[in-house]
Amino acid sequence: MKVKMTMDDYEITKEGLVINKRTKHALKPQQNNKGYLRVILCGKKYFVHRLVAEKYIPNPNNYEQVNHIDGNKLNNTVNNLEWVSNIMNRTHAVKMGLHLKGEDCPWSKLNWEKVEFIRKSSTYSIKELSKKFNVSETTIRDVINYKTWKTDEKIC
Repeated sequence: MKVKMTMDDYEITKEGLVINKRTKHALKPQQNNKGYLRVILCGKKYFVHRLVAEKYIPNPNNYEQVNHIDGNKLNNTVNNLEWVSNIMNRTHAVKMGLHLKGEDCPWSKLNWEKVEFIRKSSTYSIKELSKKFNVSETTIRDVINYKTWKTDEKIC
């Protein structure tokens, strides 16, 4: 007979280890596609950094995200984590050089050649450009108005 595990059967350490209290072994976290470490507890996936923050770091402002202060997603020690808002997290990522920009964004459908074409195009409507490049009309407007794909700072 298999005994059902509960969250109380796991210890979360300040160093970011998740230990099965019954077996005394640390779980081996898996990296997700964005580089964060996750473990499966009671059949559900949890981010290690979030488990550490929820256990050890007060969150009086009820911020919704946990930031890695040094920018290293694998460093889940309590001293490297802090509760932040979404905008604080994004600002930190830009300052740390972690924000993917322009053609470096793996999900970007545009590149500089296409952006220049969009900006110089006078024969296509925004709707036509949107269909041609498989992006939203808002994306086309943002490119034309330099809200994205800025010449001094490539942002996708």
